[in-house]
Amino acid sequence: MDSLILASRSPRRRKILKELEIPFIISQPEMHVERPVKGNRCIRQQVIRNSREKALNVSKQFTNGLILGVDTVVLIGSRVFEKPYGEDEARKYLKMLSGRMHNVYSGITLIEIKNQRIISGIANTEIYFKKLSSTEIDNYINSNEWVDKAGGYAIQGKASFFIREIKGSFYNVVGLPVELLYDILKRFNYFENNGKYRPLRKL
Repeated sequence: MDSLILASRSPRRRKILKELEIPFIISQPEMHVERPVKGNRCIRQQVIRNSREKALNVSKQFTNGLILGVDTVVLIGSRVFEKPYGEDEARKYLKMLSGRMHNVYSGITLIEIKNQRIISGIANTEIYFKKLSSTEIDNYINSNEWVDKAGGYAIQGKASFFIREIKGSFYNVVGLPVELLYDILKRFNYFENNGKYRPLRKL
């Protein structure tokens, strides 16, 4: 088995790692992390704590390897946008996002089990939505792309039509800030001098 262990249920994070050709296995946390409280400072602390809790939970199942825990939230003002429960809530989200800026925060934690070395980091992306018409919102709702998406939209899909500007990592909005992941993996000497992924220990 590969040494990088993804502590996540997210199909989007799995897809990103596959596209980057980073070998990994999946081990879902046997827990539900605490959701963030209001306030930007508290959000930053909470997503890092959540990512750490996910990684620590999975680390108990292995004797070696590198555990990756991630937690992502969508924030507009001081309000956290979860995954919408249905069409009405998704439509409400899009109306609130329309013509405004919102933030996507992701906390990342990597744990090297053998040495109990833990490194965490946070990414913040600002997304500016265009003003949306009722027809545009209805058409997007009818596409069902909003299902199972925090904030009620998928930036890598049809919602890309709605984006006026992005400041920060695009992949953070998808669910895994690869720039931050790369920086932390380098601190674990995950890459060889030629840029290839180092063959880590087997589990």
